[in-house]
Amino acid sequence: MEKFEGVIALDAMGGDYGPQVTVPAAISAIKDFGIKVILVGDPDEVGKELSKFPKEITEKMKVIPSEGVVNEGESPVSAYRNKPKASIFISAGLVKKGYADGVVSMGSSGATLAAASILFGTMEGIERGSIGGPIIGYSPEMVLLDLGSNVDTKAPQLADFAAIGDQVSQLMFNKENPKIALLSVGSEEGKGNLLVKETFQLLSKSSLNFVGNIEPEDLFEQKVDVVICDGFVGNILLKTTESLGRKISKEILDKTGNKEISDEILNKTNVLSESYGGGPIFGINGIAIIGHGSSKVSTIVNAINTAKLTIENDWVEKQQKAIKKIRSEIKD
Repeated sequence: MEKFEGVIALDAMGGDYGPQVTVPAAISAIKDFGIKVILVGDPDEVGKELSKFPKEITEKMKVIPSEGVVNEGESPVSAYRNKPKASIFISAGLVKKGYADGVVSMGSSGATLAAASILFGTMEGIERGSIGGPIIGYSPEMVLLDLGSNVDTKAPQLADFAAIGDQVSQLMFNKENPKIALLSVGSEEGKGNLLVKETFQLLSKSSLNFVGNIEPEDLFEQKVDVVICDGFVGNILLKTTESLGRKISKEILDKTGNKEISDEILNKTNVLSESYGGGPIFGINGIAIIGHGSSKVSTIVNAINTAKLTIENDWVEKQQKAIKKIRSEIKD
Protein backbone atom coordinates (compact mmCIF):
# COMPACT_ATOMS: atom_id res chain seq x y z
CA MET A 1 0.00 0.00 0.00
CA GLU A 2 1.30 3.44 -0.92
CA LYS A 3 2.06 5.78 1.94
CA PHE A 4 -0.56 8.48 2.44
CA GLU A 5 1.06 11.84 1.80
CA GLY A 6 -1.91 14.05 2.62
CA VAL A 7 -2.25 16.42 5.55
CA ILE A 8 -5.34 16.75 7.76
CA ALA A 9 -6.17 19.97 9.60
CA LEU A 10 -7.91 19.02 12.86
CA ASP A 11 -10.05 21.55 14.69
CA ALA A 12 -8.58 20.77 18.11
CA MET A 13 -11.06 22.95 19.97
CA GLY A 14 -14.21 21.50 18.39
CA GLY A 15 -16.65 19.30 20.27
CA ASP A 16 -17.65 18.91 23.89
CA TYR A 17 -14.21 17.85 25.12
CA GLY A 18 -11.80 19.81 22.90
CA PRO A 19 -8.07 19.03 23.15
CA GLN A 20 -8.66 16.35 25.79
CA VAL A 21 -9.87 14.07 23.01
CA THR A 22 -8.71 15.70 19.77
CA VAL A 23 -5.02 15.60 20.70
CA PRO A 24 -4.96 11.87 21.63
CA ALA A 25 -7.01 11.18 18.50
CA ALA A 26 -4.48 12.98 16.32
CA ILE A 27 -1.63 11.01 17.85
CA SER A 28 -3.50 7.72 17.39
CA ALA A 29 -4.20 8.58 13.75
CA ILE A 30 -0.54 9.34 13.17
CA LYS A 31 0.43 5.97 14.66
CA ASP A 32 -2.31 3.95 12.98
CA PHE A 33 -2.37 5.50 9.51
CA GLY A 34 0.99 7.24 9.14
CA ILE A 35 -1.01 10.38 8.61
CA LYS A 36 0.11 13.99 9.03
CA VAL A 37 -2.12 16.07 11.28
CA ILE A 38 -2.03 19.80 11.96
CA LEU A 39 -3.66 20.73 15.26
CA VAL A 40 -5.50 24.05 15.27
CA GLY A 41 -6.40 25.53 18.63
CA ASP A 42 -5.39 27.40 21.75
CA PRO A 43 -1.61 26.79 22.08
CA ASP A 44 -1.73 26.47 25.87
CA GLU A 45 -4.61 24.01 25.95
CA VAL A 46 -3.25 21.95 23.06
CA GLY A 47 0.26 22.07 24.51
CA LYS A 48 -0.98 20.82 27.88
CA GLU A 49 -2.42 17.70 26.25
CA LEU A 50 0.61 17.16 24.00
CA SER A 51 2.88 17.18 27.07
CA LYS A 52 1.28 13.90 28.15
CA PHE A 53 2.83 12.07 25.18
CA PRO A 54 6.43 11.20 24.22
CA LYS A 55 8.38 14.06 22.63
CA GLU A 56 9.53 11.90 19.72
CA ILE A 57 5.91 11.89 18.58
CA THR A 58 4.72 15.36 19.55
CA GLU A 59 7.74 17.28 18.26
CA LYS A 60 6.79 16.25 14.73
CA MET A 61 3.32 17.77 15.07
CA LYS A 62 2.43 21.28 14.02
CA VAL A 63 0.19 23.43 16.17
CA ILE A 64 -1.44 26.45 14.55
CA PRO A 65 -2.84 28.97 17.05
CA SER A 66 -6.45 30.06 16.94
CA GLU A 67 -8.60 32.38 19.01
CA GLY A 68 -12.07 31.41 20.12
CA VAL A 69 -14.58 28.68 19.33
CA VAL A 70 -17.89 28.78 17.49
CA ASN A 71 -20.52 27.28 19.76
CA GLU A 72 -23.37 25.05 18.58
CA GLY A 73 -26.39 27.23 17.94
CA GLU A 74 -24.33 30.34 17.30
CA SER A 75 -24.99 32.00 13.94
CA PRO A 76 -22.28 30.71 11.56
CA VAL A 77 -22.40 33.86 9.43
CA SER A 78 -22.04 36.14 12.46
CA ALA A 79 -19.28 33.94 13.84
CA TYR A 80 -17.36 34.12 10.57
CA ARG A 81 -17.58 37.90 10.74
CA ASN A 82 -16.92 38.31 14.47
CA LYS A 83 -14.59 35.35 15.14
CA PRO A 84 -12.42 35.07 12.01
CA LYS A 85 -9.63 33.44 14.03
CA ALA A 86 -11.85 30.74 15.54
CA SER A 87 -10.39 27.24 15.26
CA ILE A 88 -12.76 25.98 12.54
CA PHE A 89 -12.13 28.98 10.28
CA ILE A 90 -8.36 28.74 10.70
CA SER A 91 -8.53 24.98 10.03
CA ALA A 92 -10.52 25.41 6.82
CA GLY A 93 -8.23 28.26 5.84
CA LEU A 94 -5.24 25.90 5.92
CA VAL A 95 -6.96 23.77 3.28
CA LYS A 96 -7.86 26.83 1.23
CA LYS A 97 -4.22 27.97 1.27
CA GLY A 98 -2.90 24.53 0.36
CA TYR A 99 -1.25 23.69 3.69
CA ALA A 100 -3.68 20.82 4.31
CA ASP A 101 -5.77 18.52 2.12
CA GLY A 102 -8.82 18.23 4.32
CA VAL A 103 -10.38 19.49 7.55
CA VAL A 104 -12.00 17.53 10.38
CA SER A 105 -14.15 19.12 13.09
CA MET A 106 -16.34 17.89 15.93
CA GLY A 107 -17.51 21.45 16.56
CA SER A 108 -20.54 23.39 15.38
CA SER A 109 -21.89 21.69 12.27
CA GLY A 110 -23.29 25.00 11.03
CA ALA A 111 -19.92 26.72 11.40
CA THR A 112 -18.09 23.86 9.69
CA LEU A 113 -20.57 23.91 6.82
CA ALA A 114 -20.26 27.69 6.53
CA ALA A 115 -16.46 27.62 6.69
CA ALA A 116 -16.21 24.93 4.02
CA SER A 117 -18.80 26.54 1.75
CA ILE A 118 -17.28 30.02 2.00
CA LEU A 119 -13.60 29.11 1.86
CA PHE A 120 -13.71 26.12 -0.52
CA GLY A 121 -16.67 27.28 -2.56
CA THR A 122 -19.57 25.13 -3.70
CA MET A 123 -19.62 23.19 -6.94
CA GLU A 124 -21.16 24.83 -9.97
CA GLY A 125 -24.93 25.10 -9.64
CA ILE A 126 -24.97 24.18 -5.95
CA GLU A 127 -25.93 26.93 -3.53
CA ARG A 128 -25.09 25.13 -0.31
CA GLY A 129 -23.22 22.00 0.65
CA SER A 130 -25.19 19.02 1.94
CA ILE A 131 -24.69 16.48 4.70
CA GLY A 132 -25.52 12.79 4.60
CA GLY A 133 -24.49 9.25 5.37
CA PRO A 134 -25.72 6.09 7.11
CA ILE A 135 -27.85 7.01 10.14
CA ILE A 136 -29.81 3.84 10.94
CA GLY A 137 -28.02 0.94 12.57
CA TYR A 138 -30.46 -1.59 11.14
CA SER A 139 -29.44 -0.40 7.66
CA PRO A 140 -25.76 0.37 8.28
CA GLU A 141 -24.87 0.61 4.60
CA MET A 142 -27.77 2.83 3.55
CA VAL A 143 -26.81 6.43 2.79
CA LEU A 144 -29.41 9.12 3.40
CA LEU A 145 -29.13 12.72 2.26
CA ASP A 146 -29.74 15.56 2.83
CA LEU A 147 -29.75 15.47 6.63
CA GLY A 148 -30.51 19.11 7.27
CA SER A 149 -28.40 21.65 5.44
CA ASN A 150 -30.89 22.28 2.60
CA VAL A 151 -34.42 22.61 3.95
CA ASP A 152 -35.85 24.34 0.87
CA THR A 153 -34.94 22.25 -2.15
CA LYS A 154 -35.96 21.97 -5.79
CA ALA A 155 -36.13 18.78 -7.85
CA PRO A 156 -32.89 19.33 -9.84
CA GLN A 157 -31.03 19.73 -6.55
CA LEU A 158 -32.40 16.43 -5.28
CA ALA A 159 -31.21 14.87 -8.53
CA ASP A 160 -27.74 16.23 -7.75
CA PHE A 161 -28.02 14.61 -4.30
CA ALA A 162 -28.86 11.30 -5.95
CA ALA A 163 -25.75 11.49 -8.12
CA ILE A 164 -23.62 12.33 -5.08
CA GLY A 165 -25.27 9.58 -3.01
CA ASP A 166 -24.43 7.10 -5.74
CA GLN A 167 -20.76 8.05 -5.41
CA VAL A 168 -20.88 7.92 -1.60
CA SER A 169 -22.28 4.39 -1.67
CA GLN A 170 -19.58 3.26 -4.07
CA LEU A 171 -16.82 4.89 -2.02
CA MET A 172 -17.90 3.90 1.49
CA PHE A 173 -19.47 0.50 0.84
CA ASN A 174 -18.04 -0.62 -2.50
CA LYS A 175 -21.51 -0.87 -4.07
CA GLU A 176 -21.09 -1.34 -7.82
CA ASN A 177 -24.54 -0.14 -8.86
CA PRO A 178 -26.26 1.35 -5.80
CA LYS A 179 -30.04 1.18 -5.58
CA ILE A 180 -31.39 4.70 -5.16
CA ALA A 181 -34.85 5.63 -3.84
CA LEU A 182 -36.86 8.72 -2.98
CA LEU A 183 -38.31 8.98 0.51
CA SER A 184 -42.09 9.38 0.22
CA VAL A 185 -45.43 8.55 1.81
CA GLY A 186 -46.03 5.66 -0.57
CA SER A 187 -43.96 3.38 -2.76
CA GLU A 188 -46.08 3.80 -5.89
CA GLU A 189 -45.23 6.29 -8.60
CA GLY A 190 -47.32 9.43 -8.15
CA LYS A 191 -47.23 9.27 -4.35
CA GLY A 192 -45.77 12.20 -2.46
CA ASN A 193 -45.73 15.98 -2.64
CA LEU A 194 -44.92 18.03 -5.72
CA LEU A 195 -41.18 17.99 -5.00
CA VAL A 196 -41.09 14.18 -4.79
CA LYS A 197 -43.17 13.78 -7.95
CA GLU A 198 -40.96 16.16 -9.94
CA THR A 199 -37.78 14.51 -8.68
CA PHE A 200 -39.19 11.07 -9.52
CA GLN A 201 -39.59 12.13 -13.15
CA LEU A 202 -36.06 13.53 -13.33
CA LEU A 203 -34.40 10.48 -11.79
CA SER A 204 -36.36 8.21 -14.12
CA LYS A 205 -34.49 9.85 -17.01
CA SER A 206 -31.06 9.25 -15.48
CA SER A 207 -28.69 6.31 -15.82
CA LEU A 208 -28.64 5.88 -12.04
CA ASN A 209 -30.13 2.69 -10.62
CA PHE A 210 -33.28 4.50 -9.49
CA VAL A 211 -35.81 2.05 -8.06
CA GLY A 212 -38.62 4.49 -7.20
CA ASN A 213 -40.08 5.62 -3.90
CA ILE A 214 -39.43 4.13 -0.48
CA GLU A 215 -41.62 4.47 2.61
CA PRO A 216 -40.16 5.28 6.06
CA GLU A 217 -41.02 1.82 7.43
CA ASP A 218 -38.67 0.23 4.89
CA LEU A 219 -35.66 2.31 5.92
CA PHE A 220 -34.84 -0.24 8.61
CA GLU A 221 -34.60 -3.17 6.19
CA GLN A 222 -31.62 -2.16 3.98
CA LYS A 223 -33.80 -2.50 0.89
CA VAL A 224 -31.89 0.21 -0.98
CA ASP A 225 -28.43 1.74 -0.81
CA VAL A 226 -29.23 5.46 -1.11
CA VAL A 227 -32.29 7.39 0.06
CA ILE A 228 -32.89 10.95 -1.15
CA CYS A 229 -34.96 13.64 0.58
CA ASP A 230 -34.79 17.35 1.27
CA GLY A 231 -32.99 18.56 4.38
CA PHE A 232 -36.22 19.43 6.19
CA VAL A 233 -37.47 15.85 6.04
CA GLY A 234 -34.00 14.38 6.52
CA ASN A 235 -33.27 16.34 9.68
CA ILE A 236 -36.63 15.42 11.21
CA LEU A 237 -35.91 11.76 10.44
CA LEU A 238 -32.39 12.01 11.90
CA LYS A 239 -33.50 13.65 15.14
CA THR A 240 -36.49 11.35 15.54
CA THR A 241 -34.46 8.15 15.17
CA GLU A 242 -31.74 9.47 17.50
CA SER A 243 -34.17 10.55 20.22
CA LEU A 244 -36.28 7.39 19.92
CA GLY A 245 -33.16 5.26 20.19
CA ARG A 246 -32.05 7.11 23.33
CA LYS A 247 -35.52 6.79 24.86
CA ILE A 248 -35.76 3.04 24.20
CA SER A 249 -32.17 2.51 25.38
CA LYS A 250 -32.87 4.29 28.66
CA GLU A 251 -36.12 2.43 29.22
CA ILE A 252 -34.41 -0.93 28.70
CA LEU A 253 -31.68 0.04 31.16
CA ASP A 254 -34.17 1.34 33.74
CA LYS A 255 -36.46 -1.71 33.56
CA THR A 256 -33.95 -4.53 33.08
CA GLY A 257 -30.60 -3.14 34.18
CA ASN A 258 -29.10 -4.75 31.07
CA LYS A 259 -26.51 -2.19 29.96
CA GLU A 260 -25.21 -4.38 27.13
CA ILE A 261 -28.55 -4.43 25.32
CA SER A 262 -29.19 -0.78 26.19
CA ASP A 263 -25.88 0.25 24.62
CA GLU A 264 -26.53 -1.93 21.58
CA ILE A 265 -29.81 -0.11 20.92
CA LEU A 266 -28.14 3.26 21.46
CA ASN A 267 -25.37 2.43 19.00
CA LYS A 268 -27.98 1.67 16.34
CA THR A 269 -28.75 5.40 16.28
CA ASN A 270 -25.13 6.55 16.02
CA VAL A 271 -23.86 4.47 13.10
CA LEU A 272 -22.43 7.41 11.14
CA SER A 273 -20.42 8.86 14.01
CA GLU A 274 -19.44 5.54 15.58
CA SER A 275 -18.28 3.81 12.40
CA TYR A 276 -16.95 6.74 10.38
CA GLY A 277 -16.47 9.49 12.93
CA GLY A 278 -18.71 11.73 10.89
CA GLY A 279 -19.61 12.45 7.32
CA PRO A 280 -18.19 14.55 4.51
CA ILE A 281 -19.88 17.72 3.38
CA PHE A 282 -21.12 17.10 -0.15
CA GLY A 283 -21.12 19.55 -3.04
CA ILE A 284 -18.14 21.65 -1.99
CA ASN A 285 -14.75 22.03 -3.66
CA GLY A 286 -12.77 20.53 -0.82
CA ILE A 287 -12.70 17.86 1.89
CA ALA A 288 -14.47 18.62 5.17
CA ILE A 289 -15.65 16.04 7.70
CA ILE A 290 -18.28 16.94 10.30
CA GLY A 291 -18.42 14.83 13.45
CA HIS A 292 -20.65 14.71 16.53
CA GLY A 293 -19.93 17.10 19.39
CA SER A 294 -19.90 14.29 21.94
CA SER A 295 -17.26 12.32 20.02
CA LYS A 296 -14.58 10.50 21.99
CA VAL A 297 -11.04 9.62 20.87
CA SER A 298 -11.86 6.52 18.80
CA THR A 299 -14.63 8.34 16.96
CA ILE A 300 -12.36 11.23 16.01
CA VAL A 301 -9.73 8.77 14.79
CA ASN A 302 -12.42 7.32 12.52
CA ALA A 303 -13.25 10.81 11.26
CA ILE A 304 -9.61 11.44 10.38
CA ASN A 305 -9.53 8.12 8.56
CA THR A 306 -12.69 9.10 6.65
CA ALA A 307 -10.93 12.29 5.56
CA LYS A 308 -7.98 10.19 4.44
CA LEU A 309 -10.30 7.89 2.45
CA THR A 310 -11.98 10.76 0.61
CA ILE A 311 -8.68 12.44 -0.22
CA GLU A 312 -7.14 9.23 -1.53
CA ASN A 313 -10.15 8.56 -3.75
CA ASP A 314 -10.37 11.99 -5.43
CA TRP A 315 -13.73 12.57 -3.81
CA VAL A 316 -14.22 16.13 -5.05
CA GLU A 317 -13.53 15.25 -8.68
CA LYS A 318 -15.85 12.21 -8.55
CA GLN A 319 -18.72 14.33 -7.26
CA GLN A 320 -18.16 16.96 -9.94
CA LYS A 321 -18.21 14.35 -12.71
CA ALA A 322 -21.33 12.66 -11.31
CA ILE A 323 -23.23 15.94 -11.07
CA LYS A 324 -22.23 16.98 -14.57
CA LYS A 325 -23.37 13.61 -15.93
CA ILE A 326 -26.82 13.58 -14.32
CA ARG A 327 -27.51 17.16 -15.34
CA SER A 328 -26.83 16.26 -18.96
CA GLU A 329 -29.18 13.27 -18.67
CA ILE A 330 -32.17 15.02 -17.10
CA LYS A 331 -32.16 18.30 -19.00
CA ASP A 332 -35.06 18.85 -21.39
